[in-house]
Amino acid sequence: MSAVCCVVATVVVYVLYRLVDAVYRRPMIDCRDLYVFITGCDSGFGNALARRLDGKGCHVIATCLTEEGEKQLRGSCSDRLKTIRMNVADESSVRSGFEAVKNLLPSDSALWGVVNNAGIPGNVFGPMEWLSIDNYKEIFDVNLLGLIDVTMTFLSLIKKSKGRVVNTTSVHGRTCLHGNVPYSCSKYGAEAFSDALRRQLLMYGCSVHIIEPGFHKTNIINREATEKLLRKAWNQASPETKEEYGSEFLEKAITAYLDTLIPLIASTNIDGVIDAYEHALFARRPRARYVIGIDANYFWLPVQWLPEWIGDWIQEVLTPYAPKPAACLHI
Repeated sequence: MSAVCCVVATVVVYVLYRLVDAVYRRPMIDCRDLYVFITGCDSGFGNALARRLDGKGCHVIATCLTEEGEKQLRGSCSDRLKTIRMNVADESSVRSGFEAVKNLLPSDSALWGVVNNAGIPGNVFGPMEWLSIDNYKEIFDVNLLGLIDVTMTFLSLIKKSKGRVVNTTSVHGRTCLHGNVPYSCSKYGAEAFSDALRRQLLMYGCSVHIIEPGFHKTNIINREATEKLLRKAWNQASPETKEEYGSEFLEKAITAYLDTLIPLIASTNIDGVIDAYEHALFARRPRARYVIGIDANYFWLPVQWLPEWIGDWIQEVLTPYAPKPAACLHI
């Protein structure tokens, strides 16, 4: 009975804490006439955030990788929103973007926020033995080194305004799926960079915030595109590795992950992610870290907090459909 009382008391205290915390962090500042710079606005979270902030009177400077992305975004927003073609993986492009932003800022205004949203899932997807070191470099150039380059290039403007940096990582920057290792490695790095930057900028009156979405149905996990990445990884694997895994592994992996796991846990509603960005930018008392999604809050993070052997066992039990390499079928 005492154990039950302890559990009930813990739940009550936790719920009360969440309610008080939500009320405490509710007040927002007026975002009208503030300038915010957002990367990766061709589609997904960045596109949705740019459109929302523009609708609330914020001056948005959005970067797109393509001319089509710029055209689409400008067509759905007011004249306040400005777009810049920028590739976060290209240092000269980032520098040009910085100069363009400085020219767009009125003499009596400062840049309030930088949102590092640009990111890619990588050019391949699959077990580590199927991947090359170049596959890691390609994704690091955007998700980690690009984020660092943009942040450090624009940091002087944020210090001037005592503003905010908002970095997009992922719940998989704190726990890792074995089929998506380069992506998780890039996000682990972005988490470390953001934590260190937050502590360093406290003395300047600036703040740094981390957005950690779970699985959401954006272009980054598009079913057709992800299957192509998986087949590409298989095709580049060595003959010895293909023999070790067996030809049936690829088709079973497509069914297990793309047709079963992702549709089961990926959310179609990205409003919670956009809410988190907005709160990080404009709340009077923002959080340092925002974890968004049922899968992120109630599976991935709790598993990460457990002892490793328990977390590994839970993931194995809950994914009985996951294929095994041919070499492991009789172990």
